[in-house]
Amino acid sequence: MRKTERQAMAESIIESYNGQAYFNFGEISKIIGCGIHTVPRILYDAGIAVKQIGPSKRVSAIDLAEMMSGGRVSAID
Repeated sequence: MRKTERQAMAESIIESYNGQAYFNFGEISKIIGCGIHTVPRILYDAGIAVKQIGPSKRVSAIDLAEMMSGGRVSAID
C-alpha cells in the first residue's frame, strides 16, 4: 500500500526528532518555519486542537503534517 503525503511527512517529522511524536509551540515554530507567537493563530485557523501536558501545549506530528499538506493552491493563478 502506498503512503499518503501526510503519512510520509508525519514519519519524517517524527524521525527528525528522534521518535518524538508530540511537539510544543517552540518546536512547531521550527518545523513549520514561523515565529513562536504565530503558532497559536496558525493552529487555531487550521482547526487543530492542542493537548495540554502540564504547563505545555502539544500537537501531534500527524496533525502538523495534515496542516502542512492541506490547503495548498497553485503557484500561478
